Amino acid sequence: MDSADGGLTVLEGAILCIVAVLLAVLAAHALNAPPGHPGGLVYSALQETGECLMVSGDVYGYALAERSVDGVALVCDRPDPARMGSVSCSVRLFVGDMGSVDIGCAVVEVATSGGTERLDRTAGAPIWPGNWTIVRVGHTIPFLQADDDTLLEPGERFDLVVYPSRPLTSGEKFLIRIVPPGGVPLTVERVVPPRITPVMDLG
Repeated sequence: MDSADGGLTVLEGAILCIVAVLLAVLAAHALNAPPGHPGGLVYSALQETGECLMVSGDVYGYALAERSVDGVALVCDRPDPARMGSVSCSVRLFVGDMGSVDIGCAVVEVATSGGTERLDRTAGAPIWPGNWTIVRVGHTIPFLQADDDTLLEPGERFDLVVYPSRPLTSGEKFLIRIVPPGGVPLTVERVVPPRITPVMDLG
């Protein structure tokens, strides 16, 4: 009985010594760490999401016509209600992202089976075919307002209108690729509905 109790006490003592040594090593490492970015799995994961975009809400398509999307006029020389002319979507940073993205310097491309078109950014209205623009900036947190610049920051949401030169036909698959400077490209893949209406929810 006594030896068993003594053995148990020695085992407990050994465990406590090992734990104390491990804590001392961790404390010494933390105190002697060089200044700079904090380390750790969570911080590394957040750092990897830096400058990652995601779609916020649904994507909408609009029939090819002289119209206004989110208060911005679209110029159309040859209206065709049987084809889709423009697309709007909202983008924001990935949840937990601590960085920022200059959307004003992003590259926007529209890819179809017929090829890829790189669109120009226009800052003012009206919008001509072959261009894209930021039509509205907002904040995802109630009672907070977004800045008036083109820097997409945590919590902000930018509404974009993409207006390719070639209108899309019903059933046609297309990709919108938004490539922020130094960031991860966002690809929005959709299919034009079989029935074209003035406004279409593309999901």
